Amino acid sequence: MTDTNLEKLKKALDNRECTINQQSKVMEITFKKEVDAEWFENICLSRKGESALSCMMSLKPPGKNQFKFIFNITDIECFIEIMNRD
Repeated sequence: MTDTNLEKLKKALDNRECTINQQSKVMEITFKKEVDAEWFENICLSRKGESALSCMMSLKPPGKNQFKFIFNITDIECFIEIMNRD
């Protein structure tokens, strides 16, 4: 993912309280609020056919108030477009 695409993704999620960590081909997004995590998960699950991401795993570490998603992005531009729609 290019720096430009990462900045576009951050902008698409700027009204959500989250952190974004990119590793080679894996993206990790951690939300502080459950409502934001549910919003994100619902969008990703409802748009599965658009093939913007794959292998999504959600985690809620015990004792922490955070909601983490780890996934592969297959089409970053499509993923950013999906985040901007809702």
